[in-house]
Amino acid sequence: MIEILLGLSRAGFNVMDYRYLGFGSPYYVDFVMFHKYLFMRRMVCVEWGEVERRMRFNKPFRFIKLELKSMAAHIPNINARQKLLAWLDYDRSLDLEMVRDMGDIATRLAPKSILIITVDARPMLPKDDFPDRDSLSSSGRERLTLGVYRNWFGAYVEGPIEREMVSRFHVSPLFYEVIVERIRRSLAPRELQFLQFFNYFYSDGAPMLTVGGLIGTSEDAQALAQSGVLNHRFVRRGKDYLEISVPPLTMREKNWLDSRLYGKVRSSDLRFELEDELLQNYCRFYKEYPTYLETLL
Repeated sequence: MIEILLGLSRAGFNVMDYRYLGFGSPYYVDFVMFHKYLFMRRMVCVEWGEVERRMRFNKPFRFIKLELKSMAAHIPNINARQKLLAWLDYDRSLDLEMVRDMGDIATRLAPKSILIITVDARPMLPKDDFPDRDSLSSSGRERLTLGVYRNWFGAYVEGPIEREMVSRFHVSPLFYEVIVERIRRSLAPRELQFLQFFNYFYSDGAPMLTVGGLIGTSEDAQALAQSGVLNHRFVRRGKDYLEISVPPLTMREKNWLDSRLYGKVRSSDLRFELEDELLQNYCRFYKEYPTYLETLL
């Protein structure tokens, strides 16, 4: 994501001059990375929960403005003339509150802003609203989820929502369609478009979906196309998502692979066991592969 966001400068969108708006959590990981690698210094963290002291204690930089409220309460305060990089990084499955938030923020954001949405991609209803969900059989939960999703999301998808769409491990295609259509409808009265470049599916403890793009005009779309940034191998402009899946490797295995990446590496050449699909995945994502250290403090 950072590599693509940096590449937007070739099209005239200098993200380092934007204000970042995100959820943060007590770890503030996205804030630290966007400050270090996108050089952003204007940041707003919105957090809603009984963690005020923890959020203040863990704030990594003094320039981060902390807003202890819901995103819905913060959106009316957004400066409609200030370009934002806004990442609504939810840790739960798509629901009506989130659909409302993404529509409201798309209505408010300044042109040339960047909007990113992340949701848990499992077909899971909020436990607070459906306290009996866990007592149901799997088929009972599917029927309940199907009825609720038809009511919540039916207006945003083409055709009916069928049972097989919510009986899978993840429902990324359905959630993607709802997210993109909700943003598109919110932008239409302003004669703006959602120029997508992120559509990622990955596991972060749970299956997650991230969709993001630029809020702009047809001229902005032309500038993106002419800049070449949309040719980046991780850009996804449509419904087909990029699945990110890499193998767990020891440091020695990783270093051995890295030293041979610019030749053709086959699973039969390896000095350790690794399925060919995982090998090819590592070759695709080796630059983004995290480095783990085991140490005694």
